[in-house]
Amino acid sequence: MQDREDELDLAQIWAFVCIWYRWLLCGVLVFAVAAGLIAWKMPNQYDSKTLLSIPAPVGAQGGIAIAQGATTLDGLVDRFDLQKRYRVEGDREAKLELLNRVKASATKDGLLELSVRDQDPEQAASIAGALAAIVRQQILDSHATEQSKRLFVLRGRLDIARKELDNDAGAIEKMGLRNRLSLDGNAEQILIGFASLDAQYALGEKEGLMGNLLQLRAELEKGNSSLYKLPGEQLKLLRDFYFNRALADELQRQVRVAELQAAQDVQVVLPAVTPLEKASPRGGLIVVLSALAGLFLTTCLCLLLQWRRQRQAELAKA
Repeated sequence: MQDREDELDLAQIWAFVCIWYRWLLCGVLVFAVAAGLIAWKMPNQYDSKTLLSIPAPVGAQGGIAIAQGATTLDGLVDRFDLQKRYRVEGDREAKLELLNRVKASATKDGLLELSVRDQDPEQAASIAGALAAIVRQQILDSHATEQSKRLFVLRGRLDIARKELDNDAGAIEKMGLRNRLSLDGNAEQILIGFASLDAQYALGEKEGLMGNLLQLRAELEKGNSSLYKLPGEQLKLLRDFYFNRALADELQRQVRVAELQAAQDVQVVLPAVTPLEKASPRGGLIVVLSALAGLFLTTCLCLLLQWRRQRQAELAKA
């Protein structure tokens, strides 16, 4: 019984197709041709993508918020003159248009994926690269990562050491020690050596200090140094001056190392490149979907017309 009902359904469908096939073909062709013309006239769009590695606590989610923030969008609008390029009246409209063209998402590996769409493939790559650079720099400037926090602290200590050094240099000039005092080479080397050891100890670098300390003590015990002739106040001032100078030099070295380490915290894993293939419009897909939509709508119209004919025939018989 069920097989017979299925055969009747198939027979009815076949009969319907045989009666209305011209309508169905015309509907499919009309929608497909119209979709093809529309897709042909639509401008090509290109996507340029870039990937960033962002450590905790910012992570990819924090990078998404920064990429879509007003500060980032303002920088891109001003840099690429997007108000003129997008043909909009104000900065707000330009930022909204840019926001529609920018996509930010987190990958399965925890990376931040940034994508920019534009009619010009080179422009898309340029904006994507600039976007990645702005996001990276904002994260580094926020001192949110461990290395950037360390860099921030070292820079603060370096500023303090330089101020102390300037104060000591000013005090030496005020007292006229440079004109009245002449240190022999041995005395100056001893002061510099002890100051360097103090600076390293203050920064927590204790490796090798004992050996250097014994060597300086041996130099001091030679007894030929002019350090013995200096008053206590002048000796303390000189010691502070050389200490702050050594401390500033050591901090400057550590700042350079920390800058390299902080720069590696946020890395561009995949730089933006000029896309070779367009992202949209996908003409073939548009034509196929439009043809299916045309087939569906034409089928509905044919069913309505067939029902109307049957209804009129029943009324005529009655």
